[in-house]
Amino acid sequence: MLSEEQQIRFTTLWTDAQPTVSQFVASLVRDQWAVRDIVQNTSVALLRRFGDFDESRPFLPWALGVARFEILGHRRDAARNRLIADTDLLEQYTQAWAAVAPQLDDEATALRHCMSQLPERTRSVMKLRYADSETSASIARQLSLTAANVRAILKRTRDGLKRCVEKRLSVGGAS
Repeated sequence: MLSEEQQIRFTTLWTDAQPTVSQFVASLVRDQWAVRDIVQNTSVALLRRFGDFDESRPFLPWALGVARFEILGHRRDAARNRLIADTDLLEQYTQAWAAVAPQLDDEATALRHCMSQLPERTRSVMKLRYADSETSASIARQLSLTAANVRAILKRTRDGLKRCVEKRLSVGGAS
């Protein structure tokens, strides 16, 4: 049984790591419900084994390693997911993901900031296209624009967001 202090420490570490672990699992498992199950099982496994965690080491690679074993268990149980069939490749992928995860977090933070700076109408166009998967023609009908205007807005916005994110990352503004 973990002490209250250990429970608080685990909760803090898992809260920080969980989005990255979820992205990692989702990059390897196609079924969104299986992703949720694997992430939940990973959380439970981490909590149960937290007493064995070496605090001198980073939590995220440990969490990704546990998630890797949960993915292997899912693969074994499902036997039909052939996305990654080689356990050595999965190990390399896990290590690479742990290495790039901090950069992805910084980029996501920068992108959220840059998106918040957009005018409301532009954010609406971006949401309709990328969150709701609407076509340019569909967005045009909804917002009384032409499809060409929508495509131009999307192109200008993507270019501007890229510059904004790069600027924030180069000055360390993402943290």
